Amino acid sequence: MEERQQVQITFSGGALASFGYSVLFLILFLCILPGGWGAAMLLLWWTGHMVFADGTRIAFEGRPGRVWVLFAVLALLAYLPTLATLGLAHGGRTDFLKLVLTLCLIPFEAALKLPIYRWIIAGIRLEPGGSPRFVATYPAYLGWVLFLGVSFLTVIGWAWVAVAMLRWFCRNIEADNYSVAFTGTGWGLLWRSLVWVLGMVCLIPIPWVLRSQYAWWTGHLLLVRHATPMEQAFPAPPVYV
Repeated sequence: MEERQQVQITFSGGALASFGYSVLFLILFLCILPGGWGAAMLLLWWTGHMVFADGTRIAFEGRPGRVWVLFAVLALLAYLPTLATLGLAHGGRTDFLKLVLTLCLIPFEAALKLPIYRWIIAGIRLEPGGSPRFVATYPAYLGWVLFLGVSFLTVIGWAWVAVAMLRWFCRNIEADNYSVAFTGTGWGLLWRSLVWVLGMVCLIPIPWVLRSQYAWWTGHLLLVRHATPMEQAFPAPPVYV
């Protein structure tokens, strides 16, 4: 039987840093061209504050020069519904047109985000463990994106769909000697989201809200190490005290 070791992960970043790096990424993304560099800085900081219970070291080595075009096009698509309705009278018809354009752009945004996710996962390096791979297909990813969008009509059901999507995401991360799992629950995400929204509305707690978000997502990631064929064939002898 294959031996597995579950490794808990915690987040050690501070509230002000969480706010600073999040705002920096948002500004660079909205500036279109430097969005990829903003993402790389955010990921470098985030992974640098992941603490593994077994002492595993993690680093982000992704080069933004490989994906900056994807981030730029993604930012342009985010502006497109507003740009397309410039000059039109404000009202229900204009808002409906924006909504239709936003929905029509979903497949194109998914086509851009999938290679970005592959870049992110491939840029992560664990010691020991090496770099993982993200092997999800476009139809499956698009299906989850559409399912999540529809789930918001249920008001609360989106939380369970979001958690299920994250579990699917983790199942599609492949590595030689480990896998990744997500242990969060829909209920846990739902009530925390209500608290996060209240904190955002109050403005002052925003840095602590962002820090709480990073800590929750990170704290529910689980690294599952698998014994190598050599370790299975020659297990370590028991230690007697």
